[in-house]
Order: sequence, then C-alpha cells, then structure tokens
Amino acid sequence: MTLRLSFVLGMWAALGAQAQSGRFQINTSTPEGVLLQQAGQETDEARQIALYEEFLAKYPKHEGVVYAWSHVQPLLLKAKMYDKVIAAAEVVVAAEPDNPVAAYNGLQACEQKGDAACIIQWSERTVEAAKKKLSSKKPEDEAEADTWTRQIDYARQVITRCEYAFYAGALKFTDPKSIAGLYESLEKMNPESQYIAPAGARYFVALLQMKDTAKAQAFAEKVAEAGRANEDMLLFAADANLSTTKDYDKAARYAAKIAETLPSQAAPQGMAAADWEAKKSATIARAWWIQGTALGVKEDWAKCDKALRAGLPAIEASAASKDLLPGAYFYLGLANYNLSKVKAKRDAARAADARKYFTACSKFPGPFQTPAVKNLQAMASGK
Repeated sequence: MTLRLSFVLGMWAALGAQAQSGRFQINTSTPEGVLLQQAGQETDEARQIALYEEFLAKYPKHEGVVYAWSHVQPLLLKAKMYDKVIAAAEVVVAAEPDNPVAAYNGLQACEQKGDAACIIQWSERTVEAAKKKLSSKKPEDEAEADTWTRQIDYARQVITRCEYAFYAGALKFTDPKSIAGLYESLEKMNPESQYIAPAGARYFVALLQMKDTAKAQAFAEKVAEAGRANEDMLLFAADANLSTTKDYDKAARYAAKIAETLPSQAAPQGMAAADWEAKKSATIARAWWIQGTALGVKEDWAKCDKALRAGLPAIEASAASKDLLPGAYFYLGLANYNLSKVKAKRDAARAADARKYFTACSKFPGPFQTPAVKNLQAMASGK
C-alpha cells in the first residue's frame, strides 16, 4: 500500500503545483517575467534552481515569489536541499493555506533530515492544508473542475500519507522521546488511523524506556480495553495490576486474555519461529500464574483452582518455572484446602490435592516455603 500511495502522490504533485501557481501569470515584458520564463524553460535542473534563486534574491517583494518557490521546491527536494525545501513550504503555505502539495514537500524534507519535531510540524500542516482543499467549492468551469477533482483526490491521499509518516518515524527513530511525540501527534490527528495500533506498540516500548511506568500502565490498559493491546502490553498491565496497583480483577482479566488469544497467534514478521515459540511459552506461563495468583488473593478459590490447573503444564515447562512454581503450588494448595471445607463433610480428594500442592511448594526456598510447611502441619493436626 505504501509504495502505491507514494506513486499516486508523486503523480499529482506536479499537477497540484501547476494549479496553485496558476493564480499568477508571468509577464514576459518585464525583466522579472523574462527571468521566470528562462527558469521554467531551462532543462538543466541545477541551472534551473539557480535561475529561480536569482529571481527570489533580486525580487523578494515581487508578486511572483510564491510562483517561484512553488516551482523550485520540487527541484530543491530532488537535489536534497532540505532546509530550502522547508523554507519554500513556509512561504507557499502562508500565501496558499490550501496547498497540501507544498506542505507535503516540506514533510518529505523533514523525513529525509530525520527530524521528528519537523515531521510532526509538517504532517500537521499538510493535513491542515489538505482539509482546507477538501472544504473548497468545486469550480463551475469544466476544465477547472477536472483539476479540482484531482486535487481533492490528492488531498485525501496525502492525509493518509501524513498518518503513515508518524508511524514510519516511530519505527525509524531510536530516541524514546521522539517516538512518544510522533505517536501522540498521530493519536491527536486521527485516533482511528490504520497506523495507530502498530505505532502504539512502539510508543509503549518508548514509555518503558523513559521509565514512565505509570503512563505505560495507563496506555496498556487503554489499548487493552479498545482491543488493540499486544501480548507485551497485556502482560505488563496484568503484572502491574497484580503487584503495584493491586487491582486483582484487572490483573486476572488481562492475564486471561493472553491465555485465551496468544496460543493461536503466528510469529510476528521478522521474528524467527523458534524465538516466537519461546517468547509465547514464557508469556503464557506467566499469564496463567498472574491470573491464578490474582484470583487466589481475592479468595475466589474455585476460579483460582481452575486457572492454575489449566496453566500448570505451561508453568512447569517454562524456563522461569523455579520462580513461578512455588506461588502456583501454594495457591493451588490453598484453593483446594478451602474448597475441601465447603460442605459439612470435608472433600477428601480436595484435601489430598491440598497436601500434594503444599508439599510440592515446601521444597522451594522462598517466601512461600514457610507458610506451606505450616499449612501442612495444620492439616496434619486435623485443621
């Protein structure tokens, strides 16, 4: 899609410049007009740039200044004279606020410079100009109407291209502040953009790199509720709600979403299948553990038991099993112990499972070991 879009925009760029600059007519009976005519007829692009620049230097107040900048700007872009391209955009868009062509050339210069702030500025100004063009009235003259229709088509496409510029920049840049600025600008421009989800994934990582964990959690939860969160966002939100904000309902819900959706997901583009399977297994194991632990803390024993029994194979197979198993075994023991006492007559099978899991837990040094041993002693004494 991106390649096709760029091609179409390139096709209409020349048309747009001609149409906009058509507001000025060259008067070849004046020295200024002769110079502009020479620039337009010159076939050597370097010489053509020089002639337009000569006109702009000699006649900075002339009514043909916008015309000259409009025509030299694409040549400057091709010649990689990016600062001059942006200078041209400033002049042309100030005079012609509905000229997305000149604004988009400025955006392309910003992209080539690798300047995130510049990309944000000229993406926004290009969209602003495009929207002004879209709100313009269709001319009655048939020839002018045909040009207007093509300009309208260009304006629609360039808005999408500007949204892509934010996403492409988020992929290209490594500075987390730049990535965050690009995403936030895209979200402000169009929260329903087709690029919002993939750009959001980069934004989330940038927030973590900036150590803004509160904002990262809020963002992860926001996109999770919108159904756009990836496994990393869901896991972070689940973990944060379990350990930091202690919203155990949210922790269990986000973790359950991972266990439900992640097993069937294919490897992301560019990731080796083996690496994906390793990541997926580790993420699923932790998701089951978070879900079971959150439900255990809530004392929702039936759901806790169900979640941890379902997740135990994944937890036991995980590379992090030594860290996850003690808690899993402990809450399985606790859940079955409490479930064994639901009825007047103790459920022997549940009690046996409770002893089994407490015994397994007691073999792991750590915070769960002593409580597990004490629970086994209490059960042995008939409690």
